[in-house]
Order: sequence, then structure tokens, then C-alpha cells
Amino acid sequence: MKKKILVKSMTLGHDLNHVVQVLMEIGAQDVDIKKLVVTAEISKNITDEIIKAAIEEAGYDVVKIEATAFKYTKISSVIRKYDEKIA
Repeated sequence: MKKKILVKSMTLGHDLNHVVQVLMEIGAQDVDIKKLVVTAEISKNITDEIIKAAIEEAGYDVVKIEATAFKYTKISSVIRKYDEKIA
């Protein structure tokens, strides 16, 4: 599951690397940082509370954690068109 994590007090440089390291230590994969927002692929068994605790233990404040939407719009529209044809 892909999650978007907004971290307060994080600046460019060392802070970014530290947050990436903390997330990878709890099992996150494909960690990406854009505009000081962290996006990571998180296993289903890693709860938001675990993510928040790990980042806060590293000295940063988590503002918000949210699941990011995957881009299924094209697939959904193709399935819908197929369903309409066979109905």
C-alpha cells in the first residue's frame, strides 16, 4: 500500500535522508521524497501508528499519513466499457 506522509520540521539534506532511513528500517520500500512530502510503499502489517512512532522517535513530527490513490481510472473505464458491451 502506498502512503503519503507529511512530516513537520523536515528540511532538505540530512533530515530527508534520516526520514528515508527510518522508514526503510521499519520495512518501507520505494521511498520517494518530493517537496518535503514522503511517499513510500508500506506493507499492510505496518500501521500508521508504527510509521508515526518511528518518525517521531527520530525527532520529527508527523502531520498526516494518508493512503495515496493508485491510478486505476484507465483500467476502470476499460472494464466499464467491456461490462456495457456484454450486458
